[in-house]
Amino acid sequence: MDVLIQGMAIVGCLAALGAWAYVRKLRKQIERLTRAQSAIDLKLKAQSQESQSLVEPLRLQLAAVATGEIVPSELIREGRLYREISTEEESRRVIASGVDEPQDLIRIDVRTAQEYEHGHLPGALLIPLEELETRCHAEISKTNHAVLVYCSNGERSRLACDYLSRQGFLNLYHLSDGLQRWTGELEGAPPVNLIHIQSKTSVSKSQGL
Repeated sequence: MDVLIQGMAIVGCLAALGAWAYVRKLRKQIERLTRAQSAIDLKLKAQSQESQSLVEPLRLQLAAVATGEIVPSELIREGRLYREISTEEESRRVIASGVDEPQDLIRIDVRTAQEYEHGHLPGALLIPLEELETRCHAEISKTNHAVLVYCSNGERSRLACDYLSRQGFLNLYHLSDGLQRWTGELEGAPPVNLIHIQSKTSVSKSQGL
């Protein structure tokens, strides 16, 4: 009798172990499926956001055309809301020519007042990024041919262009490198003092030695 009970106990333990192993295996499979589903959801969400980012420029441009605005054809073809200027040569050309006429180009500096005082593009209007929302419609004309936006390294000006393009400003130029690589003329910049160092030979000759 004891042997029978022991045998039944062993069988029960084995059954319990088998059930526990099965449950553990099942739990791992559920966890894998859950992770896979989460990965699929994230991928679908990313694809949805990417699709929206691709469609949004066309939607905004179509709305502008519907109200009689003129949207540059190159922006429509490229699916962009503003032009990027990445080289100083392009910058000089746009800034110097104003695209058509110099007076048709508005230069917007979105840095701080202190940064502006240390040097800015000729004729640039200071509108710090944090004030752009409250000042852009009153101080930036949409009828001008082009608006050039810049900052120190291109980060704040990119945010500014993203905002302005969604406010109906269609002919934007973004100085992508900012002023950090700009070597052209700046207004308000302190004069550069150059120290001329003569060689010992030149000094000796001037002194008749």
